[in-house]
Amino acid sequence: MSPAKIRNDVIKLSKLSTKKPDYYFIQGYLIGLGVLPQILTPTKWQPDLFGEINVQNETELKYLESLMTLYNQSMDKVIQNDLKMPAKCSLSKQDYRESLKSNMPLPNYCKGVLQALKHINKRTLDKEQKYAFDNINRVLKAFSNETAAAKEFGEFAQYNAQEYKRNYVYFMADAIFELRFNNDLTLSDEDEAEFNNSFLDEEPDEFDQLDELLELVLADTELTALEPIQMLLEVMEGLITKQYIKDNAGHFWGLHETRPYMMLRAHRAKIHALHGYTQKAQSELEDLLKLNPNDNQANRFLLMNCLIINKEWGKLDALLADFDFQELHTTASLALSAFVKHGDSKPANDYKEMLKQQSKHFVKILTGQEKLKEQPPYYSPGSKEEVGVYLDSLGKQAWISVPASLFWLRKK
Repeated sequence: MSPAKIRNDVIKLSKLSTKKPDYYFIQGYLIGLGVLPQILTPTKWQPDLFGEINVQNETELKYLESLMTLYNQSMDKVIQNDLKMPAKCSLSKQDYRESLKSNMPLPNYCKGVLQALKHINKRTLDKEQKYAFDNINRVLKAFSNETAAAKEFGEFAQYNAQEYKRNYVYFMADAIFELRFNNDLTLSDEDEAEFNNSFLDEEPDEFDQLDELLELVLADTELTALEPIQMLLEVMEGLITKQYIKDNAGHFWGLHETRPYMMLRAHRAKIHALHGYTQKAQSELEDLLKLNPNDNQANRFLLMNCLIINKEWGKLDALLADFDFQELHTTASLALSAFVKHGDSKPANDYKEMLKQQSKHFVKILTGQEKLKEQPPYYSPGSKEEVGVYLDSLGKQAWISVPASLFWLRKK
């Protein structure tokens, strides 16, 4: 599901509600939920955010799916420490007050976060948690309106406003760490029961055991891991039946109970690919894309290189058409496809030039002129780490499978 579609659907959903929150308010609220020390179920936060929602048909029901997709993306951002505000929530460098006028993105976003933080009971917080909570509240309130900003920023308002905005992510990260990951707060029995009934459909102790085993299996890329993967999948297929798959194909990643299933199948494909069974990996990855065409797991990256190694050029072209993004994997696949079809030609060289523009490290790393250090769990576009992600998805093997391609890549 594209970001534009999610945005449009959520805005339409808001118009069907009694509170009609602004889209930036919604984005802020969902990120705010990720700060809470307790898990808040949709039955509690949706009414707080929207009031009553008047959904009358199947089309409007799909707006709720987009909302849950946005919610899941927000929780992923919290876990990954990706805490930047949306690009539109910028602060004017000439006069910060211009950005804080009524209904501007920045104050609406901050008000949304503040609304979510009202679910925190300060009496349950320890000293460090209260300090982190008060800091992020002060920052958010300062950007919620001009009056609060003037009071907080004082004599050097423009400078202080820029500093607060620049340091927002650090205040937010500190609050998340103290409130979510560095405390002994637990769900009440009532909240835990509601969460389990809503999402898990497993006994808590049984789920915990599965979760621990899942974590161990996903860290293992040896062929011996295939046996526990199969065991776990068989357990899950008691719930995820063929009929369930048929009924829910297309939006599997939006369903919490299917995520471990999707992760296991993707990991099985990776193990097969790493050990040379690229045809098996390709079949698995193609199935996963049918279940989740939006490909939140980025299975397309490994699939592109499997298709190249398996010389499935027609399928590769169709996949690249479905994911027409400016991604390193896509450009590299287009370059290889053009080289196979046209040789050392203008179409192929155009893609090679695009590769160099997207990443100054790509050619040097792939041809051995530059080395990679240990791969961190994140990367930024154009970085060495992005090339590392490409290599982890059989990028080097894909180029080796095409005769003379690496010589052509290095050629000036």
